Amino acid sequence: MLLFGTIFDDYLEGRRALTERIAKERISILFSLAEERASSEPGLAKSYIRILERIRRHYHVRLPKRMKARICHNCSMILVPGLNCKVTVASSSKIIIYRCMACGKEKHIVYK
Repeated sequence: MLLFGTIFDDYLEGRRALTERIAKERISILFSLAEERASSEPGLAKSYIRILERIRRHYHVRLPKRMKARICHNCSMILVPGLNCKVTVASSSKIIIYRCMACGKEKHIVYK
């Protein structure tokens, strides 16, 4: 009985790794599509980000920092500097402030 348990656990672990890899690929594709459509079709880009978030939550996948920094979590817009967000560098406190022009939410990112 113990042997069956370890084989089954190995099977489940491999299955989780496979679903996580597929989820990360889908998230990457949706993010690149949202980047392409951000200037021409912001509504479509917003729906791509919402689908991305749904996949991320369902499969418990963490977003890479480069993606996380470019998404407004208040209104689900992809942040493109100069197009729909304002970027300010506060050198005294060593933070970069992204302000979404759609909802006004600020995102602070620390740099060294």
